[in-house]
Amino acid sequence: MTRKAHRLDSFFNPGSVTLFGSMQENWFFGAGVIIGDLLKWNYQGRIYPIHPTAQTVYGVRVYKELKDVEAIPKLAVIVTSFKHVPGILRQCGAKGIKAVVIVSDGFGEAGPEGKIRQEELIRIARSYRMRIMGPNTVGIFNSENWFTTVPYDRGYDYNKQGKLSIITQTGMYSPQAMAWNEYEAGINKVIDLGNMCDIDETDCLDYLGNDDGTEVISLYMEHSRRAGAFLDILKKVSLKKPVLCLMPGGSPGAAAAMASHTGSLAGNADLYWTFMRQCGALLVREYEDLRDCATPFLRYPLPKGNRLGVLTFSGAIGIQSIDAAEAYGLALGELSPESRQQLAALSDTLGNHPIDVGPASATAGAQIFELYKTCFDILRKDENIDCIYLNAYISHALKPAYYEDLIRHIGSCREKPIVSWCYGPAKQLVIEFGEMAERFGIPFYSTTGKAVRSLSYMAGYARWKAAVSAPDRQ
Repeated sequence: MTRKAHRLDSFFNPGSVTLFGSMQENWFFGAGVIIGDLLKWNYQGRIYPIHPTAQTVYGVRVYKELKDVEAIPKLAVIVTSFKHVPGILRQCGAKGIKAVVIVSDGFGEAGPEGKIRQEELIRIARSYRMRIMGPNTVGIFNSENWFTTVPYDRGYDYNKQGKLSIITQTGMYSPQAMAWNEYEAGINKVIDLGNMCDIDETDCLDYLGNDDGTEVISLYMEHSRRAGAFLDILKKVSLKKPVLCLMPGGSPGAAAAMASHTGSLAGNADLYWTFMRQCGALLVREYEDLRDCATPFLRYPLPKGNRLGVLTFSGAIGIQSIDAAEAYGLALGELSPESRQQLAALSDTLGNHPIDVGPASATAGAQIFELYKTCFDILRKDENIDCIYLNAYISHALKPAYYEDLIRHIGSCREKPIVSWCYGPAKQLVIEFGEMAERFGIPFYSTTGKAVRSLSYMAGYARWKAAVSAPDRQ
């Protein structure tokens, strides 16, 4: 079935694009960087660079003026000084262009004079019925069709197509600021709204809610200009896909700083949080959470409940996992009698929950991995366990490679969400274990708390969705 056309399609999948700004090749910033990426990614549309003196850029003809372009580009990207933006915007309007990404800064975030300049952009756009993303933005990064407006050199190649999409009011989630090439699950789209003088988070949430390439949405927002419309869209989208949200501004100091960041005043954070929770948003705490807490949603079905299974090499970590579970709304699962009997038959030190294989490892020797595997399978099959936290120990004597067959086996489990963390005396070995876990599809975290918290978002979302979707029994 063909997807219904959306009013923002020209921003995400333009058939042609015109770009204004520096055409310098092999540089770290400018319109030339965008053109280089589009060519590297075999962008299928036409590219129309505009510059008064450049002749070519990466072999592509450069036009002196927009009026020299024979066609009407679907999208314009402006990467110039703010002084030139109004005139360029008028040229785009006269040409018939209806979608514009304004990378240039010096507008609403730049004080009273900047606000006046931004209001002029809005008036120009409305007079031509154009839509603007920005200003003060890097715009779009779309791995689904290999289109980008990001004017910064990333410093790495990107060739993955994931299912996570991010809407953000900061460039900190764009590929020049985050190593998306190291994110095993992959990114689908990153949308930087910048000053949000026109297109906002509500527009983009509606777009991603109907986007087949997006399964999970993460949202960094500092404010909303249309709170009522946003909440309506949020609830509709949340019923289809999980929406994780990071919204700073709970302290007076943060709220004041936000006002100067995007040039708009933030609303009451506590009030936003209350209504957003009611509409299904999963409110996360830290910058990385919009990526890391999304990962289990991309790998597993929703858990049937909040009962946590714990398999660890350390009794202390098992206790910490219980604390984390209770803090985040999970409960330690009560193992079935059959599971307890099976565990006790493996070793006199087993049979309790959390399952601590540490004591048994002293006598198990090389068979410790088979023991761990059997314990995992018991948790996997226990109907009283909805999700699983795994912990491992790494050292120079117990290298990550020794775990490979075990992790491959655990990675084959797709019926229950699983997260992991490991510890040991060598940081590099911990990193290697984490990379291996991710490679086999098991989300890996830097602490027990973060791992368990990620599962709590899945359980909470499943609970909210079931409650909202349940038929009215009154």
